[in-house]
Amino acid sequence: MSSTVTTHDFEDWPDWPLRDTRYMSCASTATEDSEASLLSISRFQPPPSPTTSVSPTVSDKGKSPVAPAVNVVRLQLSPLVTISFVRKTRLFRMQYSFIDIVKEPTGALRQLVLGGSNGSHSTFVHDFTATRLPIPHLEYPRLSADTPHRVSFLDEQTVQTANTTFNTQLAYTFDHWDDCVRFQELLLSSQLVFIAGISEAKSKGRGEECISQNLRLLRGRHDRFTLLFFANSQRKERKRYVSVPLNCIDRVEIPKKSSRPILLHLRPNFEILAEMKVLHFHFLDDDERRRFGEIMSHHIEQ
Repeated sequence: MSSTVTTHDFEDWPDWPLRDTRYMSCASTATEDSEASLLSISRFQPPPSPTTSVSPTVSDKGKSPVAPAVNVVRLQLSPLVTISFVRKTRLFRMQYSFIDIVKEPTGALRQLVLGGSNGSHSTFVHDFTATRLPIPHLEYPRLSADTPHRVSFLDEQTVQTANTTFNTQLAYTFDHWDDCVRFQELLLSSQLVFIAGISEAKSKGRGEECISQNLRLLRGRHDRFTLLFFANSQRKERKRYVSVPLNCIDRVEIPKKSSRPILLHLRPNFEILAEMKVLHFHFLDDDERRRFGEIMSHHIEQ
């Protein structure tokens, strides 16, 4: 990507559906009306509705790490999540049985509070107050049920365990894919409608955008759909998430041959879309390619 894109993060775009959303209203959007969801087209079933509550972890008087005016949703895991990080050259791994997603009344993510560990670990707090909206980064292209369910964050955040506070990059490894799906949905306040591994994504006039990553389709508030993928070009300044609202797609081309990419012709709503012009998606699995084509045909007027 060119340097002109650096001032346009996806959450700054007016059509990006994840900006300034209230979590409580979006949670129902991500879990209700599952029969109408395009998840029925894919092999993934709609995740179960999360339990909404104020966690004892963040509500004990005198011990609360957060202010009381927050929205808290507990993600009960089946059975565990393993978090891993490096501190002072040592690799640490800890396991927990639930994650409390703590958000401001505005919908901004404040922190993740992990508890219910099997061992003697104390409560683990992953803080986001000093960072922008984090995108849960899937480290492996989604290929099968055996694909590792590992989510990380591209930037360092502040964490706290016991009486120790430090900065590090965290990775979350889930035992089950459903837990990994719900974790992404709760952080993004959107429903994960479709995900597939892509071998390559290119755009006309901009060269290589993405190699061996995931393409996700999210449904946010007001049923607004957005494509999301990570551009991991070899040039450091190009490594960033790219999102394309479906209402910015003019038309789609779906070749019959599996070796040919699906083409998305973009409307020049934003500077970055005007530069990309046409997106070429090569999928790792032909079934996923056909499924994506069905979804696009359903939503984009030909």
